[in-house]
Amino acid sequence: MDALPLISILTLLFAMILISELIKLKKEVRKLSKLSRHLKNDVNTLKGKSSEK
Repeated sequence: MDALPLISILTLLFAMILISELIKLKKEVRKLSKLSRHLKNDVNTLKGKSSEK
């Protein structure tokens, strides 16, 4: 029964690391999607300017 506290502490540590990595990934996805949105808007703007000529 001495292993039970160790297992629960390690499980809690693993869960905290997993959650922190998930938060980091979500932040990175938000940053990349914002960047792609800006690039898409720039491309559409350039296409609009070239078709007006």
